Amino acid sequence: MTPPGDHPLAPTVAVLDALPCAAMLVERNSRIAHVNPALVRIGQRPAADMVGRDLRELYAAGADRDQAAGFLADFDAVREAEFFLPLPDGRRLPLLAAASPLPLGGVPAVYRLITLIDISELKTAQDRIREQYREVTRLSDTVLEQALALKRHARTLEKRVQQRTRELHEANMDAIYMLAVASEAKDTDTGAHVLRIRDYSNALARAIGLPDEEAERIGHSAILHDVGKMQVPDEILKKPGPLTRQERWEIETHTLAGESILSAKPFFDLARQIARSHQENWDGSGYPDGLRGEAIPLPARVVRLADVFDALASRRPYKEPWPPEQVVQAIKDGAGTQFDPALVEAFLRLVESGEWTRIRQRQ
Repeated sequence: MTPPGDHPLAPTVAVLDALPCAAMLVERNSRIAHVNPALVRIGQRPAADMVGRDLRELYAAGADRDQAAGFLADFDAVREAEFFLPLPDGRRLPLLAAASPLPLGGVPAVYRLITLIDISELKTAQDRIREQYREVTRLSDTVLEQALALKRHARTLEKRVQQRTRELHEANMDAIYMLAVASEAKDTDTGAHVLRIRDYSNALARAIGLPDEEAERIGHSAILHDVGKMQVPDEILKKPGPLTRQERWEIETHTLAGESILSAKPFFDLARQIARSHQENWDGSGYPDGLRGEAIPLPARVVRLADVFDALASRRPYKEPWPPEQVVQAIKDGAGTQFDPALVEAFLRLVESGEWTRIRQRQ
């Protein structure tokens, strides 16, 4: 049941219902107080079948229920663990579960927030890799070289899966990263756009001498640069004509919204800097803070150049793509006004070497 608007829980419920990941509120006695639409969808049960029940009752008596009880045992502790959700047809949906007490002004906390991320595809990929490995070991000596190549490939895939698993475990309990990725779907070209921004930013960071690991972090964080646009109505984002002053203001607020949306965990430090400051200009004419020169965080300066380039070179509802040489000239002309001059020099070196074109052609 959704609480009335003046209920202390109402703002929290509204946020949970907007999340793309499953979430629930559980009382100290393990009674489910609220489930969001995403949990109804993946759990394949109506909200009325869950709200008001003891969470442990969803699990069969025995080891499964004991495992659920163990996860809920310390109400005031922050917990993360791989878990599962029993479905009505008897299947077990694998999940990454995160739980934390939710203070609402009272001490101790009355509610516990539990977020659930479906990792069934990840588990399927792991099973597929294991099966590939077993198949490789059965190959005959006549194809030993091929078997070794497949084994190396399986190990590479397994490392990628393990890396993704670690990232999921580091993810904030409110699954903001998932929310940010989902919000990018508002633009039909956004999927390719953010991948290009990632690769452009990575290449620019390397070109100015940053270590590979730091450049890669900037590239991945750049994917979230426009997460705040989830609050901007589609009719403004996709408007083919000029924007009104009010519409322009609504778009500009996406920088502050993006910073506030992203989790406070250190994992998102670069992403928060980029989300807030990627529209700042070197000469101080940007927004939201009017920062100038090196006062603008370096990751945001990198993404600023990459984002402007891709916007000019791509088709948008309000414009056709510019010719490549015209886009390059615009970036050159913006040195010292829109862009960090050192980054423009690095960009021109990448253009001259052909690396910039190869990045765009990959997406």
